[in-house]
Amino acid sequence: MKFIRDIKKYKYELRTKPVKIMRHSIDATSIPLQSTVLINQFMRSALVRKLEIAEIENINRIFSNLNKREIYYIEDRKCNFDVELGSDMIMDLKQNDINTYVLWSGDSDFADSIEQILNADKKVILFATARKVATELNSLRNKGLFIFDIKKIKNYICWRKEIDTKLT
Repeated sequence: MKFIRDIKKYKYELRTKPVKIMRHSIDATSIPLQSTVLINQFMRSALVRKLEIAEIENINRIFSNLNKREIYYIEDRKCNFDVELGSDMIMDLKQNDINTYVLWSGDSDFADSIEQILNADKKVILFATARKVATELNSLRNKGLFIFDIKKIKNYICWRKEIDTKLT
């Protein structure tokens, strides 16, 4: 892959990991039509509670129709590297080589790592969409976490007339 070759050519440290394939059962053969057992795997419970019985039955019929086509599971790709990234941040902190960390994520999984970094009197700049920053991260503002709303980034990287043109 050209991108990976370019990264290595410029002497960046690159680590990759395989994408995990998750298998989710959609076997409805022994599920009553009114059951939310399968639906709960794919929808948040707050949404499932809003469904009417007819809607639940309709979704379960869809699962049954897939089963009739001999489809009993779906595969979903998962590459959850938040843990590794947070661990790397802490390792760098312990080596004391970095003074400022920049992270492009609003995910709460990073709250503990960021808090440790801030407690060590280091700076953390978080780029994220303002409405998608986890509460745990927002609460770290008082410890020095700077959160930059990426929706405003065009004001810093575009010429004024480019912004005006795109808005019209």
